[in-house]
Amino acid sequence: MKRYASIRLVAAAALLIASGGCKDDNPGTGLNGPAVLAIQNAGAEPLQISLLEPKTQTIDIRAVARSVSAENLTVTFKVDRTLVDAYNKAHDTSYELVPAEAYEFSKKEVILPRYNEVSSTAQVTLNSEKMPDGEQYLLPITIEQIKGDDAAQTSDEGNVYYILFNKRVLPPAQLLDREGWKVVHCTSEYTPGEGNPKTGWAKDVLDGNPASYWTYNFKASVGPVVYVPLYFVFDMGKEVTVRGVRITARTKAGGVLNNPPGDITIETAKTITGDGMENDADWTYSERFTGTKPDEGIMSHSLHNSVYLGEIQRARYIRFTLHMSWNSGSSVKPTPMTYKGGTFAEFEVWGNLEELDLD
Repeated sequence: MKRYASIRLVAAAALLIASGGCKDDNPGTGLNGPAVLAIQNAGAEPLQISLLEPKTQTIDIRAVARSVSAENLTVTFKVDRTLVDAYNKAHDTSYELVPAEAYEFSKKEVILPRYNEVSSTAQVTLNSEKMPDGEQYLLPITIEQIKGDDAAQTSDEGNVYYILFNKRVLPPAQLLDREGWKVVHCTSEYTPGEGNPKTGWAKDVLDGNPASYWTYNFKASVGPVVYVPLYFVFDMGKEVTVRGVRITARTKAGGVLNNPPGDITIETAKTITGDGMENDADWTYSERFTGTKPDEGIMSHSLHNSVYLGEIQRARYIRFTLHMSWNSGSSVKPTPMTYKGGTFAEFEVWGNLEELDLD
């Protein structure tokens, strides 16, 4: 009996080994039939992307297995422009295809390992700067090809990933009304004033008169002569949207420019401690603008210099730092930026009174 029992055990073991060995003998067969793939998060409703110019946004694209494959798969995605018309007919819309220059695949192929349900990641980047203003455009992404399993197929549902994309355009920046603005700090000013009518005070850069101006104290008999950096702190009275500033240079007889600022820093804050010079942590945004050529570019040797922040800010206070000015000398043609004093006629802010939706 022991002999026959041993024979039965050996036969059973052989059967198990044989059945295990046949596991991958039928390539292309999933656990529940042919592999079926879809696109992750694809559905009837499109993913809606709305971007301000000139921002970009990158979207991850992955394949998912509704029924897994026994093989390693390579899946390729594509944009199918024919599906835009089909979508419009089904939803009574009139979208157009996203312009080719407004999107870019960093990679179109992904790998879906055997028996896995989620692939590696492809990415498409949308660029609002390349988009027409204000319109919505559709980007339908589909599975173009599946390699590695001849029996694999795409799902009837979730096989198109629709992206609805539009560029939002901000209202134009304006030079804000400065009524009620005040200077709460100025490093140095010529307190006796000069000229007729007298000028030279910090408050004069807010008066709307290009003939008046601020100048640093340049006479030791009046008080300490302080050179750059020279600081202003402006209180705009309420929070506004700050997008940039405009500096108007002081002029001399005949319209000759008098040492225009050439190297500045703009900082913004919603609240400040004291006069704004006590706690640097109050200033939550800072950006420096430096001229490199007197006759072109930002902060040049010009009557008006406008600079725009890299990130739009909501603020009540601005701290303006003058690091260096163009040395006009006695001629119209400027010499290099070496003037360590400071003088200019007007300080204005480009922006909007309302808070803008920047998300």
